[in-house]
Amino acid sequence: MKYKENKIVIFDWGGVVESHFQSEYNCYSAKVDIINRLNEQTRILDADTICKKWAECNYDEKGKCISEVNSKEDIQKWFERIKLKFDLKCDYNEFYKIYQEESNEIKYYKDVVDFAHSLKNECKIGILSNLADIDKERIDKHYDLSKFDYVWLSFELTYRKPKKEIYEIVANDCKLNPNNILFIDDKEENLEVPKEMGWKVIQATGHELEKIKNKVYEFLN
Repeated sequence: MKYKENKIVIFDWGGVVESHFQSEYNCYSAKVDIINRLNEQTRILDADTICKKWAECNYDEKGKCISEVNSKEDIQKWFERIKLKFDLKCDYNEFYKIYQEESNEIKYYKDVVDFAHSLKNECKIGILSNLADIDKERIDKHYDLSKFDYVWLSFELTYRKPKKEIYEIVANDCKLNPNNILFIDDKEENLEVPKEMGWKVIQATGHELEKIKNKVYEFLN
C-alpha cells in the first residue's frame, strides 16, 4: 500500500488500549487499591464509593479537571483534595510511587498498540487522549510515544475531550482535509464533535481490533 501522506489515523488510549472493562484489572480497580494501600480504614468503603469520591476530587473550584492542568501547583492541589477526602497520611512522593505501582498492573491491549505502530508505514499516526500528568509515564510505556507523528494529551493542551477546542488544536496541527482524519475512541460523546467537523470516526474498544482494522483499511483505501 502506498504511503498516504495526506491521511492520519488518531488513536485514543483509555478504553482502546488500556482496559476499562470491569472483568479486567482497570483504572478503577487501581484507584481502589491505591487508596486501600494508603489508608486501611477505607477498606470499609465499597469500590464504587471510592471511585465516586476520587472523581469528586478531579475538579478544582473553577471546574477545571486534573486532566486539563499541568502546573505543579494545580497537581499538588489535586493531591491535597484526595488526601483530605480519604484521610491519607502520605506525602505526594509516596502517593506517586503507589499510584505508579498499581497503575502498572492495569491490563492493556498490546495487539492494538502493534497495529497502531504498523500503520506508521501507511499514513501519519497520532494519539489524542484525556490524560493527567501523572499518567504520562504509563501511556509512554504502553504506546511508545516516540513512534507517533503527533501526540495530543489533554493536560498538555489544557483542554479535554469532548470540548471543541481540543479537536480544533488537532485540526490546526494536522492541516489536513477533515475527511482525511480518522479518530478512534471508545466513547460516543468524544466522537460527536469531530464527526460534526467532518472527521471520520470509529467507536470501538480494545476488544474490537478486527473492527478497527477493517475500518482503518477502508479509510486508507
